[in-house]
Amino acid sequence: MKIMFLLFAAAVCGILSGTELVLPREACPEALPDVRNSWRQCGTIPLTYAAALSRFDLALRRQGWRKIRTVELDRVNRKSLELWERSGKRILLQYWRKDTALTGFAWGELTEGEQERS
Repeated sequence: MKIMFLLFAAAVCGILSGTELVLPREACPEALPDVRNSWRQCGTIPLTYAAALSRFDLALRRQGWRKIRTVELDRVNRKSLELWERSGKRILLQYWRKDTALTGFAWGELTEGEQERS
């Protein structure tokens, strides 16, 4: 009985939930159509590409995340992928320029198998 109570309390407190990420306040997250999607959340932020990257960088560092690697996927069209880590968990954060002052983003948690390959 005591174990069931502890599991229930942990679930209510969010301890058993997946990785949580507090987005910058300017970010406008969108609902994902399929929960099996590898991306946990996506959306836009009404900032230039460089400003959006800077804002996300600051927000994640304040939450204790450490940037492991950045990969520029397309320098001309402004697309990049970042790998972040905190407490043994890793996330991928993708950015792309949608318009001059609008940047798209998506993030997802790496599973244990994906973490070993990175």
